[in-house]
Amino acid sequence: PHKIPITIHSRCQRYDFHRITIDTIAARLQELAMREKVQAEEKALRYIAKVADGSMRDALSLLDQCIAFYLGENLTYDKVLQVLGAVDNEIFSQLLRHVLQHDVTGAIGVLEEMVVQGRDLNQFVIEFTWYMRNLMLVKSDTNMEDVLEVSSEHMALLKEEAAMVGDETLMRYVRIFSELSNQIRQSSQKRVLIEIALIKLCRPQMEQDYEAIVDLSLIHISEPTR
Repeated sequence: PHKIPITIHSRCQRYDFHRITIDTIAARLQELAMREKVQAEEKALRYIAKVADGSMRDALSLLDQCIAFYLGENLTYDKVLQVLGAVDNEIFSQLLRHVLQHDVTGAIGVLEEMVVQGRDLNQFVIEFTWYMRNLMLVKSDTNMEDVLEVSSEHMALLKEEAAMVGDETLMRYVRIFSELSNQIRQSSQKRVLIEIALIKLCRPQMEQDYEAIVDLSLIHISEPTR
């Protein structure tokens, strides 16, 4: 709007559209499910609302997709995860604890399980990044229930894990996976990139050594020939 000249702006009506809340979307999905006589878990509908990211249209499309996949069956949280190729928060908690213990084998094993189950690796990276983002918010303020839109069980888990990791360490985790989310989109070797990122999380010294080598190489390349 700030790019529109004032002479034009003064002759216009301005409407600012905002993302729809998870509560509003979930309530609408529940209403539609009851109308279509589909038994759906509240947790399943709230997850669809969360994935829709403020878009009612996307939420309705995802709900329709899940119902069609399990036509005539109750729509559970696990079934929604299966259809959307998503991962349960318990898996992220398990992965994080392997990383905190510097357990490379365990962390790679969790990834292997996701691959075998056919989970979407792009979504896996995005959601694990958000999981760590939630941890940062919990570390900054313990009264985050209304902000994070998570269950009481999940919040208790986040608070427990927030006490297990330092601020700088968590920031490094988020940085590595944020960089990974940009790299992985067009890559044909998604699994390899994720494995490298997990090793970086578990072995911080390897990341530092790698960056030192790269910096040294750049210095030599930039030096003029004598």
